Amino acid sequence: MKDSRIPEPILTAMSQGTHIIRAYREYLGYSIEDLAVACGLAAEEIQNIESGLRYNKGYRDRIARSLSIPVGILEAESDISDAA
Repeated sequence: MKDSRIPEPILTAMSQGTHIIRAYREYLGYSIEDLAVACGLAAEEIQNIESGLRYNKGYRDRIARSLSIPVGILEAESDISDAA
């Protein structure tokens, strides 16, 4: 996705409390398992991230790449740890 604007359905989902990664994943029609395979993480790790647990920069970058979204969209989240 070259346009860094967040699509309206994602903004709506986020305003209703949906985690940004889940909102993008569902918008793109991916299951948790689909995203896990695409970014090389376990499905449980994706579930934990979408539940609000902290995650590191490496995970953030892999997830952004797998969802084809600019990393900056996820960088804005306050729950990201820069620990490796």
